[in-house]
Amino acid sequence: MNNKTRTSLALLLVFALALSGCWSRREMESLAYILVLGIDEGKNGGVTIHAQVGTPAQSKESGGSGEEPAFNTLTTEGRNVTEAVANLFLKSTKIPDLSHLQLLIFSQQLASSGLQQVLDFLRRDYSLRENVRVAVAEGKVEDILKVEEQLSNQPALAIINQFLINTRRSTVVESDLKDLISHILEPDRQAILPVIGASEDRFTLGKSAIFDGYKMAATIDKPKTLGLQLWRNKIRSGQVTIPMFSPGEVVTFLIINSDTALKVRWQNNKLHVRSDVKISVDIHEMEDVEAGELKKRISHYLVNRMRETLQVAQDEGIDFLGLSALLRRQDPDTWRREHKRWPEVLRQAEYDLRCVVHIRGQGPIR
Repeated sequence: MNNKTRTSLALLLVFALALSGCWSRREMESLAYILVLGIDEGKNGGVTIHAQVGTPAQSKESGGSGEEPAFNTLTTEGRNVTEAVANLFLKSTKIPDLSHLQLLIFSQQLASSGLQQVLDFLRRDYSLRENVRVAVAEGKVEDILKVEEQLSNQPALAIINQFLINTRRSTVVESDLKDLISHILEPDRQAILPVIGASEDRFTLGKSAIFDGYKMAATIDKPKTLGLQLWRNKIRSGQVTIPMFSPGEVVTFLIINSDTALKVRWQNNKLHVRSDVKISVDIHEMEDVEAGELKKRISHYLVNRMRETLQVAQDEGIDFLGLSALLRRQDPDTWRREHKRWPEVLRQAEYDLRCVVHIRGQGPIR
């Protein structure tokens, strides 16, 4: 190897070390990583934010008692979100950092008033990741961030884990910042966010917030959320317990897989909608019921949940089921002619909802 080659390799090594992405100890310790950001309406039309920051756990050797919470919640106000975030610098000895944000929570009051100004800030902040989960608070945001969950010393991580578990079980809708913004901006789609509440030592999930443009317009409960997930073909798995015909008699089944085929057509000056759900289940617990009767009961239950969800869409005049978007793709000319009176179209449409149930087995029995 000649001297020229050695010099070139040495220079490459120097540049590689200079370009490494490692943080120095000092830089990391100067940052306060915000894990959850709660945004609420403030006084006189301003904004209040609650930023939950993870803190290093203290060991007994370093003088910690082991009982200190591994988080700290900072609260500030501002005339807008930018000013409120800037005021965090006055509340912390470290630099507030949003690059590790896990969850955005909007208060119900703010969501009902409209998220346009808040989303304008969130879209412009380059440090925010698009896959940050978003939710609406049932009650006060600050009360949710005060919950000390028994199985986790950081509410932020406990909330995220609970979301992950329940979205897999299809009992909670899943939405991130990218979904929220894109659904609001599209002319015929509406955003749907999970609703999170809190009791003394736990979080509650299951309800969903329905938006009409930038404003939250309605909420639906857990059974209707199941119907919504069927409409949107978002059922992955999950356990469902339903009543049977006799009082007090129930059956529990595990959803193995589910597929919803949704078709729309415009005929005789009316929208026609057909939904075909095919679902496979395992029976986990039941009394003596014939298989045919059991399939009929499960099918009846799921179709009723879909009808209840549809009724909310018709009553509110909000198409959060995606029917308008489906017609726009299939028949753009008809959609352009009819979309301005879509609430009326929803109420006058004909719906054919069907569900075919396949019982794969009863628990471990095949």
